[in-house]
Amino acid sequence: MLIKRLELLTDDLLAQKEFYSNVLELPVHFEDDSLLVKAGKTDIIFTQSPVDWVGQYHFCFNIPENQFLQAKVWLSKRIPLLKDVQGVDEFKSESWNSTSLYFKDAAGNILEFIARHDQKNATEIRFNSEQILQVSEIGLPSKDVIAFAKELCKKLGVSVYRQEPNETFTPIGDENGLFILPVENRIWIPNTGVPARMLSVKVDVEVNGKEFKLSGVPYEVV
Repeated sequence: MLIKRLELLTDDLLAQKEFYSNVLELPVHFEDDSLLVKAGKTDIIFTQSPVDWVGQYHFCFNIPENQFLQAKVWLSKRIPLLKDVQGVDEFKSESWNSTSLYFKDAAGNILEFIARHDQKNATEIRFNSEQILQVSEIGLPSKDVIAFAKELCKKLGVSVYRQEPNETFTPIGDENGLFILPVENRIWIPNTGVPARMLSVKVDVEVNGKEFKLSGVPYEVV
């Protein structure tokens, strides 16, 4: 599953432009009411939120599987990394065979770099913004995770990823693109204090050559 386009709200487009262009060094195009960020294979569009809107999203970028340490050095010189209660800032998953780090953008969204070690995308090029390959995860909270996961799997033709369906957290898709489905108000890791809220989002994905759009609150696929 490829996440081709991701549209999110933000209350400060200029601050987001500064972050994505200067901190992550990604190509951006700014207009009066929207910001386009080119993140490898994915276009991220931030649009101006309504007055008094509050919310933070979680999304994740794939990086080359052999460049986690280089990416950590590169990023930690630019912005603080998020840590858990033990002060750990590297997160390994045995079941996913991956290594992750977390950080926040200017809007407080919980971002992640993940090196998925089963992917054959190693490179000897020194890590830079061009090694930010694509958005590979977007968080989609719901009140009934298992029912939502079952609905999405049926409509998209994908499966739960490397675990059994769980009522508090279930990922669906594959290593190129995952919908991360937590129960509403579950705190995003690591120790962020940020609850998973059902926020307006639009996602364009491609699955086995077919294109789908997800949008709305609650989320629906067409």
